[in-house]
Amino acid sequence: MKFRTVLFDFDGTLANTLPLTIYGMQEAFQKFDGRLFDKEGIVMMFGPTEDGMIAKNFRHRENIQEAIDFYYQFYENRHHDYVEDNADILKLLRELKEYDVKIGVITGKSRRAYLLSEKALGFEGLFESVITGDDVSRPKPDPEGIIKTLKKFGAAPESSIYIGDSNNDILAGKAAGIQTAAVQWLPVSQSNSFPAKPDYYWTKVHEFMDWLKAEKAL
Repeated sequence: MKFRTVLFDFDGTLANTLPLTIYGMQEAFQKFDGRLFDKEGIVMMFGPTEDGMIAKNFRHRENIQEAIDFYYQFYENRHHDYVEDNADILKLLRELKEYDVKIGVITGKSRRAYLLSEKALGFEGLFESVITGDDVSRPKPDPEGIIKTLKKFGAAPESSIYIGDSNNDILAGKAAGIQTAAVQWLPVSQSNSFPAKPDYYWTKVHEFMDWLKAEKAL
């Protein structure tokens, strides 16, 4: 079996933007809502996009838009301080494209945040589809974003795989009827275990491409 469609989660899978997101949120809540949150407090808000996190949790409703704009300015200005470039990820994505594999992203991030990261990390032009949290009504583990991408690509489920670092990613991929891979190849992963039982598991970026070539799956 050859994989013709490879879909990726973003945070914790292609880039480690979680520390930047957390710190930016801490700054926005302190500056515009007068509240201090530790890391766990911010993580508890995860689910909606960054705009949704602020809108849902702010007490000072009149400051919401100003806080959102502040957050994205902080995210852009401090990206290189918190998010490392990853040559192995770039090599993997470019190599998949050389084999004419369609690659896409399904992420809970807002499109505004994703585009800032895409530019900062040199990912522009690599993905043929990007589904963000702004493009779905139901976040993962619902398979809505994956199913939208498969339809866009005209992809066969049996030749498609979704790769992510959280158990919700695996649940979403399985619900979409495609193969799944759990990865812990970046310094921070969203899940420590995967009770959803992914089909594959890799801890090094090169292991995925090595496996594809060994199995003649390209």
